[in-house]
Amino acid sequence: MIGPLKDLLSHQAWADAVFFHAWGSSGALDDLDLRSRMEHSVATTEAFLHVLKGDPVVMPDRPLPDFLALKARCEAGHQVLSALGRGLDPASLANTIRIPWFPDPPCVVPVSDALLQVCLHAQHHRGQCMTRLKAVGAAPKNVDYIIWLWKQKPEPRW
Repeated sequence: MIGPLKDLLSHQAWADAVFFHAWGSSGALDDLDLRSRMEHSVATTEAFLHVLKGDPVVMPDRPLPDFLALKARCEAGHQVLSALGRGLDPASLANTIRIPWFPDPPCVVPVSDALLQVCLHAQHHRGQCMTRLKAVGAAPKNVDYIIWLWKQKPEPRW
């Protein structure tokens, strides 16, 4: 499980970097749909990182960030995920955490499932954002996992 999970985390960083490049050259930097979806995706990853580190989850009420702020937060989150991924071992993956935004009944999952959720959640919203890029006349990119494998697992280029 460790190898595929580390690969999914690495793929996610690459795919997000490719998305931000596509968005950055789209002419749609102020698109509210893109900004809202990416803020949700980034904030959710940040919330999971707080839970995984044992920190309290605080969802600040702040204005919708611009493109550059979202890109910076996304990249910073991936740096934390990358460091976390390097330290994965079977025991740490089997530890359980409680997801506080699902209180009743309590949502208690293994770390491995929480990390998988981070990847799948981001993939879902990244797909929506690529579709939005196409709708506004920009050129979305194919960031499928198989493309990342075919390209020999490239590192993200932010």
